Amino acid sequence: MLSENELVDLCHKYQTHKLTESEFQLLQSWVNESEENLRFFSNYVKLYKSEKRIEANQHADAAKGWTIIERKLKQHRLRRKLYYTAIAACFLSFLLGTAVYLYTYQDSSLPAEEPSLAELFPNLPQNKVTLTLSSGQQIVLDEEQAKEIADNGKVVAQGSNNSLSYQPDNTPASGIQYNTITVPEGSTFSLTLSDGTQVTLNSTTTFRYPVSMQDKRIVELNGEAYFDVTHTGKPFTVKADGKEIKVLGTQFNVSAYHSRNMITTLVKGKVEVKNGIARKLLAPGQQATISPEDNAITVEEVNTAIYTSWVTGIYEFSRTPLHNILSQFELWYGVKVVYKDEDARNICFDGAVFRNKPLGFSLEIIQQVSNVRFSKENGTIIVSK
Repeated sequence: MLSENELVDLCHKYQTHKLTESEFQLLQSWVNESEENLRFFSNYVKLYKSEKRIEANQHADAAKGWTIIERKLKQHRLRRKLYYTAIAACFLSFLLGTAVYLYTYQDSSLPAEEPSLAELFPNLPQNKVTLTLSSGQQIVLDEEQAKEIADNGKVVAQGSNNSLSYQPDNTPASGIQYNTITVPEGSTFSLTLSDGTQVTLNSTTTFRYPVSMQDKRIVELNGEAYFDVTHTGKPFTVKADGKEIKVLGTQFNVSAYHSRNMITTLVKGKVEVKNGIARKLLAPGQQATISPEDNAITVEEVNTAIYTSWVTGIYEFSRTPLHNILSQFELWYGVKVVYKDEDARNICFDGAVFRNKPLGFSLEIIQQVSNVRFSKENGTIIVSK
C-alpha cells in the first residue's frame, strides 16, 4: 500500500514524464486497487491538464505565432494554394481561440480586456507567525534562516518563518511553562514539541503547549492541526473549546474553529474524543464530529486523505460542497467569500487544488468545470451562477 508521500511523488513524476517502468507499474497497481483510487487519479489528471490549458492560454504569443506562419508561407512554393490554406487556418485558429476563451471563462458577455481570475486573485505574501513565550514576550518569526529561541534565559528551540523545533528536555521540571503559536490567515506552520511530537498548524490557528513535555502532555487548540504524536507512555491530550481528545501514540487531524463543528479524523492508532458528557473511541479511518448546536458526537468512516491532505499543500475533495472548498481557501489565502446565489453553496466537486498555485488559478479550475462564477468586489470573492 502506498503512503501519502509516495503517492504524491509518483503523481508528480507521472505529470513530468519521469516515471520509471517499475514506478509506473506501482502507480498502475494502486489505481487498479479500487474505484476510489481510480476516481482520485482521473481527477488528478483532469486537473493538471486543465492547469496546462490555462497556462498555455495565458502565455500564448499570437504575434510570434503569426510571424512563424508568414515565414513558412514565403518559403513554400505553392504560394497561391497556401494563401487559401492560410485563410482557412486563420479562420480555424480564430475558432480555436474563441473555443479556448469560452472554455476558460464560459461567459461570452465579458469584454476582452476583463482581467482573468488569476490576475484578480494573485498569491499574497504569507502573513507572519507570532510566538508568545511563557514570559509574555512576543517574537515574530519572519526570517528565512533559523534562529535560536530563548525562554527564561535558556535556549529551547530553533525557529524560522515557517517552522519551530524544540530541543529534547530531560531536566527536572520546576513548573509547567506554556508557549503559544499564533498562525494568521494565509499561513501554515510546522512545530516539533520537546517530546518529538510533530504538529502542523493550519491558517487562523492558535496553539498553546508546554515548553517541556516531561510532566503533562496537554495542549490547547483553536483552529486546525495535524498531529503525529510520539509514544512516550504518557497520555497526550488536545483540548479544544471544552472538548478533549486523548491519545497514546497516533496520527490524527483536529479541526476546531470557533462556532464550527469540531472534527477529529484518525489516521493511525487510537484516540478518545470527549464532549464533557459522552466519549467515543475512534479506530483508524474513522472521524468524530461534534456539533456546536447540540454537542453530540457522531462517528463515521471516511477517506482520511481528504481531511489531512492540506498538510502537504494539496487540498483533496470528493463530492464536497463548494462552501467547504471555499472555506479552505479563506484559511489558506486570507480572503472573504460572499454568496450572491445561495444555492451555489451546495454544488459538489471532486478533485484537488494546490496551495502553491495562486488563488485565482484554483478559482478558474472550478469555474471551468461548473456553472459557478467568481468575481471580486472590495477584495471579497463574490460567488454567483
